[in-house]
Amino acid sequence: MINTRYVKEHLAEIRKSLAKRKSDYPLDELLNLDDESKRISSEAQQLRGERNKGSLEIARLKKEGKSIDPKLTKKLADVKARIDEIENQLPKYELRINELLWNMPNILHDSVPYGKDDSENIEARKFGNVNKKSPGIGHEEALTKLGLIDLEQASKVAGARFFYLKGDIALLEQALIHFAIDELVKKGFTLIAPPLMMKREYYRGVTALGDFEEMLYKACESREAESRKDAEHIGEELFMIGTSEHPIAALHAGQIFSEKELPKRYIGFSPCFRREAGAHGKDTKGIFRVHQFYKVEQFVFSTENSWGIFDELLGNAEYLFKKLELPYRIVDICTGDIGIVASKKQDLEVFMPAQSKYREMVSCSNCTDWQSLRLDIKYDGGGERKYVHTLNSTAIATNRVIVAIIENYLNGDGSITIPDALVPYIGKNRIG
Repeated sequence: MINTRYVKEHLAEIRKSLAKRKSDYPLDELLNLDDESKRISSEAQQLRGERNKGSLEIARLKKEGKSIDPKLTKKLADVKARIDEIENQLPKYELRINELLWNMPNILHDSVPYGKDDSENIEARKFGNVNKKSPGIGHEEALTKLGLIDLEQASKVAGARFFYLKGDIALLEQALIHFAIDELVKKGFTLIAPPLMMKREYYRGVTALGDFEEMLYKACESREAESRKDAEHIGEELFMIGTSEHPIAALHAGQIFSEKELPKRYIGFSPCFRREAGAHGKDTKGIFRVHQFYKVEQFVFSTENSWGIFDELLGNAEYLFKKLELPYRIVDICTGDIGIVASKKQDLEVFMPAQSKYREMVSCSNCTDWQSLRLDIKYDGGGERKYVHTLNSTAIATNRVIVAIIENYLNGDGSITIPDALVPYIGKNRIG
């Protein structure tokens, strides 16, 4: 598990990474707290020895009917008071140390560029040509004209950022899901349909829950369930998953692999639930940024030699978008936009003609041992126990890809051409 020994073994790398991030993470506070907690723990152990020795001496004197020196009694009382003081202090030290350890940023890969925010991410490469013949009409207007979406009624039924998809667009969503799964199964990935809720203890192992929690929906057993004999975990706090990456990361918590079992390649398929807190005013129209969507996600458990896997996952995502013939670019995510979990992250962004800009479709991350340290997932590498590396990448997030297809394949008559790769799944080459 994540501990201060790991920090001290990697101290130079951690300091270098924090300096590159220009992070205000209190590393020195962590080290000082750890030293002080060890010092007073050692003091308490020594004092317990003195107390036991003094107690035996008093017991001997009583048994022999001899008088007890008041100085000895006073000394033992002082020792007990100091032990009690230390035992009250230690939990406070441990609580703060654990809080700092669980929220320590990952060590950045040397190739991650410095930047203050997402405006300073760096374009690495491009693919495809921008559709200059696009009518430039947004997806909401296009789908409304075709009668394939109902945002107004969804807002009444569920609130803002929910939607009804109808007819051929609902079929297109299913086509994208099956297309991505089929292609990745061919590449040797195992399909996972994960739990849609997770306990806090596991959620904090897969992400920086302090930062991410405001994005998550919470679910608890109701009071009414207390009367049910079959009710388990009454009142237990559960989180609706924001991505299948999270429950898949926890799938092997506490396990030890043999080196030959790795890498383990999974594709997760699930609905995803996000409150989108902090995104007020962004993409409020349409279905680009919503509270509920489907996603096919790549996830790999690897040995320490994980950077080839990172390239593989991003390559798989590029393969899918090339088959969909959508113009995209790959972007290196800078220090100010990468968050604390990933060691390196690259995004795939598709050009949106109606918006005249590239928008994120895929996020590919190598989290190295950040998650496995917190979930205690190891492998036996040549007789030495090592922590696995975990990697994840979007394959298809259905709503965003639907938007990209509409904006890039919308025809002048209002119809939408279906990418050739999806025609076998939807059974037609045009909508509308």
